[in-house]
Amino acid sequence: MCRVIKELIKDSRGAATVIIAIAAVSLIGFTSLVLDMGQLFLTQERLGNALDAAVLAGAQELPDDPVSAVAKVREYFTSHGMDVSSLTSTEVSADNKTITASGQSTVQYALAGVLGINSSTVHCSAAARIEPVTAVKGIVPVGIKKQELVFDQEYQLKIAGSNDLSEYLGPGNFGVLALSGFGSSSYEDDLKHGYDGKVKIGDVIDTASGNKSGATRDGVNYRVAQCTHACTPEHFDPSCPRVVIIPVYVPEDIQNNKVNSVRIVGFATFLLSVPGGKLVGNESYIRGKYVRMTLFGDSDPGQNDYGAYSVRLVE
Repeated sequence: MCRVIKELIKDSRGAATVIIAIAAVSLIGFTSLVLDMGQLFLTQERLGNALDAAVLAGAQELPDDPVSAVAKVREYFTSHGMDVSSLTSTEVSADNKTITASGQSTVQYALAGVLGINSSTVHCSAAARIEPVTAVKGIVPVGIKKQELVFDQEYQLKIAGSNDLSEYLGPGNFGVLALSGFGSSSYEDDLKHGYDGKVKIGDVIDTASGNKSGATRDGVNYRVAQCTHACTPEHFDPSCPRVVIIPVYVPEDIQNNKVNSVRIVGFATFLLSVPGGKLVGNESYIRGKYVRMTLFGDSDPGQNDYGAYSVRLVE
């Protein structure tokens, strides 16, 4: 009897060893899932974030320079700690308004090899698109009537009395917008620094009477003097004070052949000409060359396109 009991105890010890061995393998397997899967998800997140940042940066170069947009994607992708070999493709859409990038990264497992899994490859893609701005801060207190704008063409942004737009706006109206107020000091401050408030498509803005040549001179000269980049329409620093945001408008309230207010239908960007126009006297005006660029602001793909864009991720 005692011998039988001893054999049973011996057998149970062997079974326990087997159970412990199986449990150990299972524990290692679960540990590998936690550690190696965590590394997999971390790699995927890093890859996705790098692609998001890269396409957002690349889209800043659209629509005018798709080659630079692709180069910018590579630059930002690597600056986020990713190897350029992980960037598998970069494409710009036919309309030069969307840039898409794809990437992949292989994760070598540390423990999952116990289960026969040595590595996995994660794949991510991202896309950013430029869309017409619908609301923005920082506009200057002049504008331009609704029309088709041509890149690098010079336009008058504040008109003179002899300009053909004086007929469009009416007597005594030189294209000055009353953003912060009707006085010359408010106009000059908004011309120098841009209007603090957010302005959106559909807003109605009063016009301000008078030529305001002194404020025009001081405001334009202030901006032009700060340009240290030798900016041209083809190559300019978007942060340069010579680059201004202006509303595109149509007349709203007309009385006695004079436009008392305008309704905003879009936004455009211009590089102020040097010296900026005629800045003194009764024929004072402001000139600038039409450029396209991206801004911080609300956007809508369905709005009229006047070359002022905001960027958003679409994938």
